[in-house]
Amino acid sequence: MRKILGSKRIKLLVFVLVFIMVFLLGCKVKTINNPKLTQNINNIIVPENNGIVAVYISPKNGGVLSDNDLKAYPEILKVNDFESLLTITSRYIIPIWIDKDAIDMLPEGWINEFPQKFYPVIFVGYGNPLYAMRDKLELPIFGPYVDWSKQDLEQGFCTWMITVTAEGGISSTLKGYKGDVNISKILEMSNSLFKECFRILKYTNNEYGFNFYLPLTWNGYKVIEDKWTGYKFGASGDEIAETGPILIIRDSEWTEEEPTQVIPIMIFTISQWNDLKKEKFHIGAAPIGPTELGRNSKYVFALPARYNYAFPKGFEVVDEIMQSNPLEAF
Repeated sequence: MRKILGSKRIKLLVFVLVFIMVFLLGCKVKTINNPKLTQNINNIIVPENNGIVAVYISPKNGGVLSDNDLKAYPEILKVNDFESLLTITSRYIIPIWIDKDAIDMLPEGWINEFPQKFYPVIFVGYGNPLYAMRDKLELPIFGPYVDWSKQDLEQGFCTWMITVTAEGGISSTLKGYKGDVNISKILEMSNSLFKECFRILKYTNNEYGFNFYLPLTWNGYKVIEDKWTGYKFGASGDEIAETGPILIIRDSEWTEEEPTQVIPIMIFTISQWNDLKKEKFHIGAAPIGPTELGRNSKYVFALPARYNYAFPKGFEVVDEIMQSNPLEAF
C-alpha cells in the first residue's frame, strides 16, 4: 500500500514539475515573441517600431532645446554627432531638426543630397527663414543679398520641405516662426510636414480605380504588372483556382543587381476576395492571407502576406509608406 501511495506521490510530483516547466517555457516564448521596445543603434536608443517622429541634432552640451525640455517628448530623438544622424536618416524618412549650434556637424552640402533633401527640415534657433535656411544651411532658396549684420536676428524656428521637382527648378514650403522656442509648436509643424511628405507623388490607375501616394524620394518610380495565382486546397499538383493582376511599384533605386523593397498591390474582384476569405483557394504557403488596403465597387486591393520577409534595402521606408494609408480607391 505504501509503495502504491509513494508511486502516486512521485507521479503527482513529476506532473506538477512538468506543468511548472511548461508554464514557464510558455511565458518565456511569449516574451520572446513580443516586439522589443527599443534597440541600440550607434549608442542611441531608438524605438524598434520607429516610434520616433523627428531626429534632432544638437551639441552634446547645450543646444536650444535642453534635455529637460525634451523629457516630455520621447518621440523626438536627440543625437549629438553626424554618424548617429546618418544612421537614422539613411533608414527612415523623417523630419530633421537642426540646432543653430549644430550646423558645423553636418558635412558641407549633405542636406542638399538625396534622399534627405526631400525630408522636412526644421531649423531651431532663428525665426528668419532666409537667414536660417538660405544663408546658414545653404538650401536652394534664391533672392536678393541681405546684410545680416544690419538685421535683427530674432529667435524662433523655421520649416522647409521640397514639394515639387521639375526641370529647371523646384517648389517648396518655407516658413519662419519668430519668438520663444516652443517644442509643442515645433512638433505640430513638423508632424504636419511629415504627413504631407508621404503624399506628394500620386500614381493614378484608372483601369482598376485607385490612387496611390508616395513620397518625393520615390520620384522616378516604375509600375510593373504581373499576375498572382490562387490554388485549390488539397488539389494534387497545385491545381489553379483563380488568377488576377498584381501591380508592383519600384523606386528609382531598384536594380536587378541590388533589388530594393517594392510595393506589391494585389487586385481581386469582389467575388474572388469573398472566396479567398471563405478559404475556397489559397495564395502561397503563408499561414495568413493578404491584407486589404481598400476597395471600390468592383475590386479589392490588398498587400501580399510577408511581402517584405527578406528585408531588402529600403524595407523600412516602405513600411513607413504603408503606415501612411497610401491607397485611395475610387
